Amino acid sequence: MSAGLYVHVPFCAAKCPYCHFYSEGLTAAGLRTWREGLKKEAEAAAAAEAGGLRFDTLYLGGGTPSLLGPEEVAEVRSLAGDRSSAGIAEFTLEANPCGAGAALLGGWRDAGVTRLSVGVQSFDEAILRTLGRPHSAGEALRFCRAARDAGFDVLAVDLMTGIPGETAEGAARTVRTLLELEPDHVSLYFLENVEGLPLEAEVARRPVDEDAAVEIFRRTRDTLQDAGLRQYEISNFARPGKECRHNLKYWRYEPFLGLGPSACSHIERRRWSNRASLGEWSEALERGQSPRAEVVELDAAGAAREALVFGLRLVEGVDLRALGERFGVDITALHGRALDGLTSEGLLIRSGGRVRIPADKLLVSNAILSQL
Repeated sequence: MSAGLYVHVPFCAAKCPYCHFYSEGLTAAGLRTWREGLKKEAEAAAAAEAGGLRFDTLYLGGGTPSLLGPEEVAEVRSLAGDRSSAGIAEFTLEANPCGAGAALLGGWRDAGVTRLSVGVQSFDEAILRTLGRPHSAGEALRFCRAARDAGFDVLAVDLMTGIPGETAEGAARTVRTLLELEPDHVSLYFLENVEGLPLEAEVARRPVDEDAAVEIFRRTRDTLQDAGLRQYEISNFARPGKECRHNLKYWRYEPFLGLGPSACSHIERRRWSNRASLGEWSEALERGQSPRAEVVELDAAGAAREALVFGLRLVEGVDLRALGERFGVDITALHGRALDGLTSEGLLIRSGGRVRIPADKLLVSNAILSQL
């Protein structure tokens, strides 16, 4: 069975004030602990439920994976071992666009990275300061140009919107600068869920006009699509054939194995998350125990419901018949009333056995999906 392999790199040079993901400062001791733990966890997974998987995508997320040198990236690549006999068709590394990382681009490419995902967030200096990003707009632009020259199959760029102080004019300039790079993939995320994080005070001091943020998103979406970057998921745009194959596994409810502290996994009807602490994760592995913090077992109906909800994030939507056959359930019996109601309200489109959210309703998808 083909699957994705996700590896969480839990290190950052500094924590961004809006970030929920688990990370800590990079030290030599911490890096050694992480590398040793990854080997143990990979070996344990191979002997258990992940033994029958064949990895065809690999994703290094974080944290800041670009803190790793080429040799360390190649070492992580080796974790797939002989279970990647189908071939790693896509190997993603998330990178911060700092000047020091530019010297590593060729080495990462030689280590097998095919897809570089760059956390630019904005090319507006004021917005970068608000977000606490460690790079300048100029650094980000130079890094992305160097990444393009390094020959990665896919250059992916992350942007954010809905940020205190953001203007329509500034957002438009960011998009114009972005398109000069001719990226293959763009992710456009709203700043949200900052409760309890350092940026919460700034958002309270300078509240975001939600209507204006939505309008900026729509204009950016239209500009990206006019430039050949097709929206294929709520927050993701790509040139044809350049969609993120690894992330598509999440939305299509396909199996993936996560390694490292806080990493999540989903295999068949089981999903779990690891302990979000390098020390606790490592200590559990040292004792020969599971590093998992939470395990969820689903019945067929529960798995089908989750697959439906994840799949509706995609512009293509879901084939209801295929979904029912996959899990051995009657989707209409389980969710027909909700689907009919949402369709009658214009919040879903049903055609040819498929169901999808209309393009103009994707930004209110949470309200739609919550009814399922």
